[in-house]
Amino acid sequence: MLAGCTFLIDFQDVPRGLDGTVDSSPPIGPPDVRVDSPVADGAVDAGPDVRDAIANPDACNGNPDGKYCGSNQITWPLDHKDDLVTCKANRVSAVKVCLTGQGCLGMLDGYPDECDECAKKGDGTYCGRDLPGWDVKNAQQRIRCQGGRVVGSLLCTVCKSNGTSSVCQ
Repeated sequence: MLAGCTFLIDFQDVPRGLDGTVDSSPPIGPPDVRVDSPVADGAVDAGPDVRDAIANPDACNGNPDGKYCGSNQITWPLDHKDDLVTCKANRVSAVKVCLTGQGCLGMLDGYPDECDECAKKGDGTYCGRDLPGWDVKNAQQRIRCQGGRVVGSLLCTVCKSNGTSSVCQ
């Protein structure tokens, strides 16, 4: 009987300068753009959104800092309406693809747009503060979830969280 042994060796190309020293400079690309787009295996898909951010560096120009759906108040490709674009200092600082429910939800003017997070909740009414990842500025939004998607919303003066039966006061 023959026995064998295998050595796994990690060969990585380490960038080196002309003088042979290791190049520790940051990678080339837009350092202020982060894409959150989960794919089936849990990896992050840079896909078209990084290209959109690079192709549209002025997408946020003239808009206050905040989150915008690709179809709401920013210059963004029409076929990417479910991209949630974060603007900071008139530049695109992050892009998240909204993959569940209705996709990207355009909120009332003055409030950050959000991804539909009802797929993570049961049927019922919730305050914005109860939805994972929602901006604190949307805490007083009352959201009705049904069948894993938003079916209604109402801006409350005060939204009182009460499980699946949140109410406006």
